[in-house]
Amino acid sequence: MRAVVFIISVLFVFAVSAENIYESSDSVRVEQLMRKMQCFDGEKTLFAARCFLGVPYVAGTLEQGVEEPLVINTREFDCTTFVESVAAAVLAVERGDATFAAFCRWLECLRYRGGVRNGYESRLHYISEWVADAGIKAIMDEVYTPLHTAVKHLNLDFMSKHPGSYPRLMNDSSMVEKIAAFEQLFRGVDVSYIPKELLDCAPDALPIVDGDIIALVTAIDGLDVSHVGFAFWRDGKLSLLHASSSEGMVVADSRTLYEYMKGKKNHLGIRVFRLR
Repeated sequence: MRAVVFIISVLFVFAVSAENIYESSDSVRVEQLMRKMQCFDGEKTLFAARCFLGVPYVAGTLEQGVEEPLVINTREFDCTTFVESVAAAVLAVERGDATFAAFCRWLECLRYRGGVRNGYESRLHYISEWVADAGIKAIMDEVYTPLHTAVKHLNLDFMSKHPGSYPRLMNDSSMVEKIAAFEQLFRGVDVSYIPKELLDCAPDALPIVDGDIIALVTAIDGLDVSHVGFAFWRDGKLSLLHASSSEGMVVADSRTLYEYMKGKKNHLGIRVFRLR
């Protein structure tokens, strides 16, 4: 049995094990959020996402040594950990077990291939594999619309070609080889998306709903998606609620999604995912 160490200070209890890393404030925040969600009659995904507005943006929070513990951190997010955390809370509530333990199980299910955490290589590092794996697990579907008129030919290899950008890969050639093997599964795969030029549409022409997960398709070689967040409609225009590196926090973007993307040459368009 793995030991669990509790470090107690006047500010928080920090739980560390080979299984989980989190602060007591994380479990409190998650349980409070899920109680609010149970009392809310509307669309729960966007409601949960809004509860994290203002949380700081911090990259690399999952890089906690070589043991690949389950990191639960609701105090700071990057774009992916934000989406994962919201989705885990929604799944726990909607599946009838609004406990912190259930949240952790759903977070692990979303984050790792087949829902099984078995080292760094088992983490779903690319959004295309993340959503494909979630589809197999019957928890998420890709949404297709008549506006999906563009196709990106995937050749995922960014991680294996840029190991210096990833602490876990930097000095571990065997891990690079493991990552490359999983990347190979998504080379030569075509995915359709909505071009960014078509995003300046009214809701009846763009069948995306509040709380849908929006993935920004990128032109960067070796990558599929460069950013993720949640869709919301404001004044008849599609916008993005996301953990923003430029804003330094989780924000409901003041620009429409069309305005946000139009001036960025590497942003090609969007893919859309929906929790079941």
